[in-house]
Amino acid sequence: MCKLGGEAEKPQYSRLFKLFALWSWLPVRITMYQPRLLYTTEEHGCSLTTFYVRVEMYEPTLLMIKTCNNEVFGAYCSSRWYERNLKDDHGNRQAYFGTGESFLFSLYPERAKYPWVGIDSSQDDPSLGHSAELFMAADTKMLTIGGGEGQAIWMDENIRFGKTDHCVTFNNPPLCESGDFEIRVLEVYGFVGV
Repeated sequence: MCKLGGEAEKPQYSRLFKLFALWSWLPVRITMYQPRLLYTTEEHGCSLTTFYVRVEMYEPTLLMIKTCNNEVFGAYCSSRWYERNLKDDHGNRQAYFGTGESFLFSLYPERAKYPWVGIDSSQDDPSLGHSAELFMAADTKMLTIGGGEGQAIWMDENIRFGKTDHCVTFNNPPLCESGDFEIRVLEVYGFVGV
């Protein structure tokens, strides 16, 4: 587990400024609803099973990760995590699910939004194909967001370690400097009334 010491917390107004930026990136229809903290490693422990029990029926969800190096990033996930259990017409579990409303973001040290590549008609590149539609995937051992030539966010079953790479779905850079990260806190929000 990472040490809780290190860099002092920034003033409250700095945190609020970052949250306002994130709020402005949400789909307008979602900003009309009150966010609710559904899961946090600080209160609910570090277990993917507990994560699913607490968040799987909410749509959409907002994941925020703070690493042991104080990087803050995450994803707006457009579909319910329960969809990891759905099966296709042949009875096989779907590997990826979600929609192009999903996006990635970074809040610290840099502030940036990485929308789905398919949302920009100028990137109408047929070579992207299926790789551009790998939004969300999950099972009992891991959770991943984004795919194609790498995963934008990957977390292990203990919600302790993760990895971030460039991926085709969001055309993002790695969301933290080293690529590999240790999770200090994961928070997941849902929206009341959606």
